Amino acid sequence: MPYDYFDHFLKQRNNPIFTETTNVVRQKFWRETYDVVESQQWEEITEKIRKG
Repeated sequence: MPYDYFDHFLKQRNNPIFTETTNVVRQKFWRETYDVVESQQWEEITEKIRKG
């Protein structure tokens, strides 16, 4: 049974539409959220430096 899932995911991963979609998601959505989190962390660090 686990091998069936593995084969299914392997076929999905080799599908060009799946690959293109995941690349778009990584470039657009994940990157934007990561940049927002990173900028919030930098704001917190600079606030600590200013107060310290």
